Amino acid sequence: MMTKDAISGELTVVAEMITMARSALARNQLVDIGEIPGKLRELMNSITDLPPEDAVELRPTLVELLTDFKSFASDVQAKIAELEAGEGSEGQPIAAERSGS
Repeated sequence: MMTKDAISGELTVVAEMITMARSALARNQLVDIGEIPGKLRELMNSITDLPPEDAVELRPTLVELLTDFKSFASDVQAKIAELEAGEGSEGQPIAAERSGS
């Protein structure tokens, strides 16, 4: 069983993954975010194993992470709309590059 501190640390790692993905998206780079949902499921299962008083302490971090992930989803939708229009934010054609991440 993971400790509250270990879970908190892993939530920080997921938040950093989302930040890196948002940065890559802003640079028109592709990034693989496929491991984020599985990581979140694993952490959520670990949280349910914690004593209630520890689990509730993680709530603000979870809410912040959810907000960041929703914001990233909005960024992705905006980028898709740009790509469908065939132009980047400066009116130039978009040439997506694969991120080194």
